[in-house]
Amino acid sequence: MVSSAMHRRALVVVIVLALVVTPAVMPFSQGTADDDMLADIIAAVDTDALYHYDKTIQDVGPHPTGSDECREVASFIYDEFASYGLNVSYHAWHRNGLSSRNVVATLPGETNYTVIMSAHYDSVDDSPGADDDGSGVSSVLMAARILSSYSFRHTVTFICFSGEEQGLYGSGAYARGAYERDESILAVLQLDGVGHAVSSKGGSTIRLCANDASTWITDAAQRVLDSHGDAVGLSIHRNRNFAGSDHQSFINYGYEGVFFLEYEFNPHYHSPGDTIEHVNFSYLTRVCRLASATVASIADREISLYTRIVEPERGAIYAGSTQVMALDGYRTVVLGRPHVRAEVHGPAVVERVVFYLDGEVRGIDDAAPYEHEYSRVALFSHDVRVEVEGTNAADMAQVSVVMFNLVPGPWLDAAG
Repeated sequence: MVSSAMHRRALVVVIVLALVVTPAVMPFSQGTADDDMLADIIAAVDTDALYHYDKTIQDVGPHPTGSDECREVASFIYDEFASYGLNVSYHAWHRNGLSSRNVVATLPGETNYTVIMSAHYDSVDDSPGADDDGSGVSSVLMAARILSSYSFRHTVTFICFSGEEQGLYGSGAYARGAYERDESILAVLQLDGVGHAVSSKGGSTIRLCANDASTWITDAAQRVLDSHGDAVGLSIHRNRNFAGSDHQSFINYGYEGVFFLEYEFNPHYHSPGDTIEHVNFSYLTRVCRLASATVASIADREISLYTRIVEPERGAIYAGSTQVMALDGYRTVVLGRPHVRAEVHGPAVVERVVFYLDGEVRGIDDAAPYEHEYSRVALFSHDVRVEVEGTNAADMAQVSVVMFNLVPGPWLDAAG
């Protein structure tokens, strides 16, 4: 039993928490991107060019990671990016005895923030991969061709990953490197299987899969449709996060990303039948319009808040707040009470930072450094979320942490 003094303290904490209104996650300042620019970008998506890109990839035949055919597709993508005047490079990776390269094209912006549009260019062993993921690669190439003619506030990076079919190998290596370099990635828009549609509903609907911290990207796409829905010709079906594509590698490292996925399941998925005959190019054009315009709208917005969970670091074992060992991967393991610290950047004045564990408020901090020690008994994987409320803006960061804390603390963590 707790003392009466502790009861009074707990009551005060509960009252404070009850007054906290969970803010809508809006890392940008209010206002809209240039509607004329977005209209021009949407209108520039070329169905014939999408067909050309996808047919070129399909005609190589099956192109699993590590094969000569996969390298041939990579060369095609590299040359296309270079022809648009972008800064192009290969990003080499090695994992589990397999080696390959991601293809990276950069459109420099004015800030250190980056927006990524991505797809994967490898296929499974027996599939030409016209939809999985020739459709996504074609959309990325199309967007790169169009957006290369514009200048944006933030850097836009177009990436085609390999090793996706083996377990997100290429994107995992890239995301880890970005994390270790402390890169400020605003959003990742992954397109993977976005060309199959056979019904009217399927041909006019796109799934956007996102975790809680990434739903603002879906909101940004919806704002594009609010202004340009007739020109795009799609509606959004909001889905919980589905970890089956390369956006997940970035989420694993605390970044935010969404997965564009066709509404109707493709029965030719991962089979020799995944050919261009089963790609609906009218639908693919609509998806490319929405994704391209969404990238542009995010890349040209002023950032009010940018939040990262910086402690515990990804890929490490901790004893309480002390890091004792690095791990090969993104997993974070804490033995004892996890100490969480968030960094918040941007011009907005921070009013409060709220710390959650598995969706429950566990603490509040209103002054930097923004940190909290979780005292709740916890075993195995748990969701750690930090929500920041600022002047006319809000933001969120979210990571999964493996916890082994057997030492109970107060029944409710203290605020601050």
